[in-house]
Amino acid sequence: MYPLALPKLSHPLVVESTSALMRAVGYLPIDSQQKILVACEFGDKAHIKDKRKSGEPYITHPIAVAEILAGFRLNVDVIISAILHDTVEDTDVTEEQITKLFGEKVAKIVDGVTKLKSDKNKDKNLTKAGTFHKIFTATLEDPHVLVVKLADRLHNMSTMDAVRPEKQRSTAQETLNFYIPFARLLGLNDIADYIEILCYRNLDPEMYNKLSDKLLQHGLGRSFHIENIHNYLNLVLNKLNINGEVRDVDNKVDLYRQFFKNRGDFSTLLHHYAFMMVVDDVEDCDNLANYLIKKYNIPPKDIHDNIRKPLAGGNQSLKLTYHREFDTIEVVILTKRMLSSSRLGALMDENNSAVSRSVVQASLRNLQGLLLEKDNLEDDALSTVNKLIDYLHEHKIVCYTPNGDAHELPRGATALDFAYSVSTSLGNTATGANINNEKAKLGSVLQSGQYVEIEADKNAEPKAEWLGFVATNKARRALRSWLKTLTPEQRQQHGRDAFARALKNQGRNIDDLTADEWQMLMDWRGVSEPSGLFEQVTTGALLPQILASRLFTPEQLAQNQALAHNARQPQSLIAEATGLEVDYSGCCHPIYGDKIVGHLSTNGLVVHRHKCYSMNEIRKENPYQVMPLHWRVFENDSQKQRFFFDAVLKIWQSLDNEQVSQAIFEVREVNAGFEKIDVRASYTLLHLVIESREQLSDIIHGLRNSLGYPNIQRLYQWSDDV
Repeated sequence: MYPLALPKLSHPLVVESTSALMRAVGYLPIDSQQKILVACEFGDKAHIKDKRKSGEPYITHPIAVAEILAGFRLNVDVIISAILHDTVEDTDVTEEQITKLFGEKVAKIVDGVTKLKSDKNKDKNLTKAGTFHKIFTATLEDPHVLVVKLADRLHNMSTMDAVRPEKQRSTAQETLNFYIPFARLLGLNDIADYIEILCYRNLDPEMYNKLSDKLLQHGLGRSFHIENIHNYLNLVLNKLNINGEVRDVDNKVDLYRQFFKNRGDFSTLLHHYAFMMVVDDVEDCDNLANYLIKKYNIPPKDIHDNIRKPLAGGNQSLKLTYHREFDTIEVVILTKRMLSSSRLGALMDENNSAVSRSVVQASLRNLQGLLLEKDNLEDDALSTVNKLIDYLHEHKIVCYTPNGDAHELPRGATALDFAYSVSTSLGNTATGANINNEKAKLGSVLQSGQYVEIEADKNAEPKAEWLGFVATNKARRALRSWLKTLTPEQRQQHGRDAFARALKNQGRNIDDLTADEWQMLMDWRGVSEPSGLFEQVTTGALLPQILASRLFTPEQLAQNQALAHNARQPQSLIAEATGLEVDYSGCCHPIYGDKIVGHLSTNGLVVHRHKCYSMNEIRKENPYQVMPLHWRVFENDSQKQRFFFDAVLKIWQSLDNEQVSQAIFEVREVNAGFEKIDVRASYTLLHLVIESREQLSDIIHGLRNSLGYPNIQRLYQWSDDV
């Protein structure tokens, strides 16, 4: 029993909640526990008229949130902030009162998690964006804000039975879109794991229960395998004379994630096991890893050394994946210090290793950079939140300076992006790069974990065509800012030089252009002099590579126009290529909504998916010929004509006649079309005609629900013999 007497509280359920909390905060000093009791009594009185949807006294919710955080042994201010986190939002309590009674730190955390008030005259999306923006900025000042919000969301999502299904789904989707990736970026993985599983349960209970039932059915068999593997790993520790322990990892969050994102079928998921080996130091980690690698001939692709090169959030470990009979076994090897840091990431800053802190700081710099792009206007809050969500969900890489400082970049970033990430002055004076001690061009695309050294010359200057291959907003802003400082004469010269270099890549010389060719280019861009073209190049309104690609031979132009006439995909869908001859690659079949890049070939601008393997060699040889592209965004459906793309889905199930009929129904439900259905012995191919990636996602979801949750893959390459 806890040593302090409870104050007089309003309801037996409040007494029960408070008692549970006081048992959980037994790790704190008595004076801190007394403050927590005062906060419980204060919160009980403040929320005395409030009830939850279930009918329980409302205060039981924030007290339960505080109990969740006590499980992480957080300090007294964070616990009190959790107890009071809804008082300013839902009661007459003011921030000033909280500051006076419980201190400024508590008041700031409470303010950080307080939603903006709804306004009937204001768009709900603006209000929600404003709330996200507020939590985002407050978290950058104090990560405890996000921790309290996550615990609040965890308890709410575990008690949503009284909430209508539509609200359950929208809350789950919002959490997956914003809170989960934000938490993982800051290394708050433990609490993120629990919430993510609840998201899947609330998002689609039928799918969730399907997998849960399968896990229960195979529970005894899985337990038997887990025990065997656990004992074997203990024997390995003894054999190598390493002091440590083996922990069975509940990998449900990985199983649910793979299932919901269609990355595995039941049988594969049920035979996937995860373990953690916690040892004293990095040398023991390496010795363990080397033994298992040799024992099971683990290939490099299944070895992830995140000790030297931490993941986003600063998480450090050595992860190995190997196969034994029909089982897939994942072993994470780490030290006790790394384990502690992996639970609460940014909150453990002083205890994290230098390289781990560097990775977290790299993420925080990028997040701060998003704030620099906004003004203090409400519509800018919406813009910033959209950019934030895009950033949270994009695939990231982490690269390092020679002295080990981490820089986080989007996948597809170049050595020049890295230079600008280090500093604007380094980017502006960059002349070349060394990647893992090998010479490389500034346009070379980076891979995660690489060490990058930038060569610079203080007399060097940026080039306008750099805008064609940088992938980060920081680099684009810096380039445009520098180009704006030029005099009119300098802008003309820079634009002309950039165009000349682009022509040289196409085998042309700027001095050899005919008057007709210049006139054609000027007519296309609506200017009366070549100087107008150069101005557009220097201001970033026109990429010199795009301008050069207009100068194909008449035969090439005729061929491209014929392609465009017969194609289902019009050229006007590409934002950067209005009026330009564009073709869509048959090697990766991009569709509207995919991330895309453009390749400037002798036949024009060819659109590829950004992950298309055929781009790798082109990027190595001539990165200036590959540029990021964007789909044109339409304000509403009435502005967008209906354009169509081919897509093929592979269903790992041989469909019978009834299932084929059901598949046709699901596709037509979203106004898509069929070219053909090909039923094979162990799988089925659906050849579809669709409008967008979003529509294809809806088709996959509908098919999985109606066909019993088979694994469904989108194919990026196919032929008649697929």
